[in-house]
Amino acid sequence: MTDGYDIGDILPDDTIDELGPGTNVAVIGSSHSGKRQVALQLVAAGYEVDEGILCITTDSARRVFEDLDRHVGSVSRDRIGVIDCSGTGGGSMVEAMTESVSSPGDLTGISIGTAKLFKRFHSRGISDIRYGLVSISTLLQYVDKSTVFRFLHVFTNRVSETDGLGVYTLTDDTHDETTVNTIRGQFDGVVELRETEDGTRECRVRGLGSGSSGWNAIE
Repeated sequence: MTDGYDIGDILPDDTIDELGPGTNVAVIGSSHSGKRQVALQLVAAGYEVDEGILCITTDSARRVFEDLDRHVGSVSRDRIGVIDCSGTGGGSMVEAMTESVSSPGDLTGISIGTAKLFKRFHSRGISDIRYGLVSISTLLQYVDKSTVFRFLHVFTNRVSETDGLGVYTLTDDTHDETTVNTIRGQFDGVVELRETEDGTRECRVRGLGSGSSGWNAIE
């Protein structure tokens, strides 16, 4: 069992470079803040060969595999699992570790798919798993806030109980403040993103053992 998940140099130097087992972190920002990229980098950065990656996405499974390959490098396909909620299917290249769900609104299907992939990882002796859920905002387009909140409560508890790492995204400019605050309360900490007037991307980390950092430029 891991002592912590290395996240490399994705976040600024004065924040953190490792997340403890059982940590759930949300990447929050506007629609064009680059949340998906940062979330996938946090899932992939510092990846160890004995770890597994499980992503839930509305993109095709094929795209997620290709994106993770860019961030992680060559990883055995039996160490990456994807729950594809796009409705397009996983494709023959990735069928072995892909579960297809009809839509992002099928939270039961997502839960069942997660359990199936977890068992496949376990059967391969993989216990340390990095989870990526991209994105919570898409779930909120299909399902009411209370249902999404209950789903996240169960999901984040599962990550915590299995000493995994959970990374999620939330678009804060498409939901009211109450919804954003309710959702972000499910996590151990958040990485907030914003874009300045000159186009510079900045991030701020809250929680995660670092207290609250200031705004810092991010690549």
